[in-house]
Amino acid sequence: MLPMSIRCGTFGSYIYKGTKFSSRQEKVIGDETYLGIIPIFRFYIKCPHCCAKIAIKTDPQQFDYVVEAGARRNFEPRAAEGEKQKVGLTGGP
Repeated sequence: MLPMSIRCGTFGSYIYKGTKFSSRQEKVIGDETYLGIIPIFRFYIKCPHCCAKIAIKTDPQQFDYVVEAGARRNFEPRAAEGEKQKVGLTGGP
């Protein structure tokens, strides 16, 4: 299942969080690990509308995913609010 909402870079269609996909998984080759022991994985999916390839990589340091190619991540207000609270920039008085 897709962990976040994205927009296809080729066709411009929106693909929503929770959409089920068949994906191809690979370990990132090289010295890309987190803390030297946790591997980083890359997933390849295809847009259901235009069959363009989309690459998503895990980001264990932020407990999140990063869209590498083929799409753009949509803005998520809850994630932005969580970042503000981490830094201490609350919006209230």
